Amino acid sequence: MRIPGLAIAILVAGWAATVGARQPARPVFRSGTDLVRLDVRVFDANGRPIRDLRADEIELTEDGRSRPILLFQHIEEPSGPYEDVARRTIAGEISTNQGAPRGHLYVLVFDQHHIASGNEQRARIAAERFLRTRVRPGDRVALYALPGPGPQIGFTGNVDRAASELVKVRGSLERLMQGGLGAIRVSEAYEIGRGNQEILTRVVDRLATQQAGTDTLSSGAGRAGLAVGGAGDPRLFEALVKEDARTVAARADETARRLLLMLADVARELAPIEGRKTLVLFSEGFYTDHVSRELEQVAAAAAQSYAVVYAIDLNRRESDLKEPEPIGGDQHTEIDSRLAALGSLAVETDGLLLTDAASDPGAALAKIADLSRDYYLVGFEPADASKRGEYRRVAVRVTRPGARVSTRTGYALVDGSATPADRRRAIDVAIAAPFAQQGLPLRYTTYVLGGSPVAQRVFVSLAADLPVASDASQGKSADVVFVVRSVRDGRVVASGTDTMALPSAPSGGGTIGTSAYKVQFEAPPGEYLMRIVVREPGGIVGSADRRFDVRRLDTAGVTASDLVLGGAAGSLPVRAVAYAGDALAGVVELYARRAEDLEQVTVTAHLETITTRADVGEVRPRDTGSVSREAQIVLPLEGVEPGDYVVRAVVREGEETIAELAREVRILPGSAPASTLEQVANRHAPITPADVLGGEIARRYVRELVDGARGSPVHEAAERAARGAWTAVEPALGAEPSDGNRTWFALRGLARYAGGRFDLAAADLRVAAGEPPSALPSFLLGWVHAGAGERRDAINAWRAAAFADPTLVPAHLAIADAYVRAAEPALAIQALKTGLRALPGSPELRERLAALEKP
Repeated sequence: MRIPGLAIAILVAGWAATVGARQPARPVFRSGTDLVRLDVRVFDANGRPIRDLRADEIELTEDGRSRPILLFQHIEEPSGPYEDVARRTIAGEISTNQGAPRGHLYVLVFDQHHIASGNEQRARIAAERFLRTRVRPGDRVALYALPGPGPQIGFTGNVDRAASELVKVRGSLERLMQGGLGAIRVSEAYEIGRGNQEILTRVVDRLATQQAGTDTLSSGAGRAGLAVGGAGDPRLFEALVKEDARTVAARADETARRLLLMLADVARELAPIEGRKTLVLFSEGFYTDHVSRELEQVAAAAAQSYAVVYAIDLNRRESDLKEPEPIGGDQHTEIDSRLAALGSLAVETDGLLLTDAASDPGAALAKIADLSRDYYLVGFEPADASKRGEYRRVAVRVTRPGARVSTRTGYALVDGSATPADRRRAIDVAIAAPFAQQGLPLRYTTYVLGGSPVAQRVFVSLAADLPVASDASQGKSADVVFVVRSVRDGRVVASGTDTMALPSAPSGGGTIGTSAYKVQFEAPPGEYLMRIVVREPGGIVGSADRRFDVRRLDTAGVTASDLVLGGAAGSLPVRAVAYAGDALAGVVELYARRAEDLEQVTVTAHLETITTRADVGEVRPRDTGSVSREAQIVLPLEGVEPGDYVVRAVVREGEETIAELAREVRILPGSAPASTLEQVANRHAPITPADVLGGEIARRYVRELVDGARGSPVHEAAERAARGAWTAVEPALGAEPSDGNRTWFALRGLARYAGGRFDLAAADLRVAAGEPPSALPSFLLGWVHAGAGERRDAINAWRAAAFADPTLVPAHLAIADAYVRAAEPALAIQALKTGLRALPGSPELRERLAALEKP
């Protein structure tokens, strides 16, 4: 049996890459690619959503040519009560945005120019009932009356505010418009324009009869030289009627265009908010004869913002008593013609046209609320990325027998590239959104370890699915922003803005890769809610929430850190991974104020039927004045079936249970390759202060300190350092100088590091490094942070050293090894390549890079 320890996570990455290499080649989604995403719903023969579709069951064509699928993601409708869903995704051991609780995004739009006066009343009542009975906590509602005046409210959770604005909605549909010869119905004007001779004759006869009953010439007849009712040329009168019809239709077209342009603007404003939006359009419809381009613009804007149009038909089918004469079947013909536009919007955006809803619009709204929000995001590269803003049509089919697919009919690429302001705005929207955004799958967890007497150290480990780096994305990275708030009072206790490298290769034979990110902060005991937002360079955003507790670790008696699986506190994986043929390693830190308090402490770990007792190490003093012991856990895995498990550790002092800890682990079949295990184990043996201070870089730095200290009060301390007499260095330094002498602080920092006082040593070496930091003290400062388990700070210090002296090979190697320890081989490769750009002939860097890139 072999014990992989820190090697586990990196071995899994290698195993996944090996498995992926055997798979058939798939197209890869690389950063810089113009990615089009379609929201696709798939149903079985009974209309139930299919939730286990595979990417290879989707076929997508554009202009008759197949387009490869670069991204395939299931956006799952959360199932079960909100509390259960939150417990799985927000308060679980691993928090994720996949299947996380999320609300619906409703956009209620009232087409005021195409709703008859009085008809809006039923719609307002139904909308208010919908807002008060069907909108749930977490849902958001926007309300627009187009054109104004009327409500113009962006997304809000304030239902009362939205409902109170409904009274301002008005209807102003004109079915009759005045022409030069008299009033013409809008429907008649369009029919005349379409060449309907029967309607033309009817209108000519009606207007001629009306004109015959007057004593004056109409303006139109006058222009034609006709005596109304006289013996003028009927063809001229008919031509004037056609001119009036064109004028009436043009005025109606302008009203429709105005609506559609405003509707497109509303849809575009929704684009920064991730997720599928339900746009409910209340209208009696309008004519499509001359507005096809504007309809496509709305469809394009809806595609860019994932808005789906559900049109509510408010036409009344009963006879209209206001009409001067009965119109019979013409009324139904007119309604059908008007509804063509609403039907087109619904079809283009994968929505619905709910006809004959005027009698009960509430039932239509209830049907919309009950529709499933379970869908797939399918991403592909467009056939021609140069055609931006143009609506391009695509076709999607599913090869699974009996499956039915429903999606929008096309897409339009956004014009231009995102500016820094756009990036910031998208992140701000995600931070403020009422629920997590699922554009990028995220998974993360937290580890609470001992800190200062007033706050504990919280380590965050994140994995994000991202596009693979490409030559076009050289130097680009994904944005990472996090905010941590107290549940009790909402106060922000920690926040940060950073970047994470893009993956260098896809994961497990897929089309995208996985990148890791880690950060730490301090927080006092309490309950916290954290949100992390990740935005990849192309603009796709993901966010995930996590609820966690920070326990008091500085109280009287014994306390324990969180359980860390995978070797040591420096690895901190999102989910530990082990092989069934090996063993699983873990560690728990135990804290107390006095050494004797830790004498009777035991730690027992359990996985299924396996139980083992931890090896509790020696008592060590801490900088806070307390003490700690490290409990090392080794769980043999022979006989354990591959799968996902929870390891539980129980900390006891005598017979009293102090803490019960848990952590998830994934067990893979077989054993890790022995050669890789040995290589990683040898390369990543623990580095002690003695190893670092005995190395060439430290000796060189000390020689520089000795030379610089000649003739000064600290020369004797420097000589002692050169002899390796570190315990004698600090007494020889004397009082702390008031002038910030760097040599003095460097010597004390190194002496403190030799004694294992990492926090104090780091403070001194930061002073010694100066600003901008110099190379050698920054390099040693990195090892001080590494000794304290502060991987991120260590990498930053080594980066500063490499920036100050790009030829410092050990700095590049230290960065790469730190990433390997954290199971981030892609970042390690990137660090080595950075070093090779400065030192293309370095055999050390080339050898390490070849070992990491070896299949």
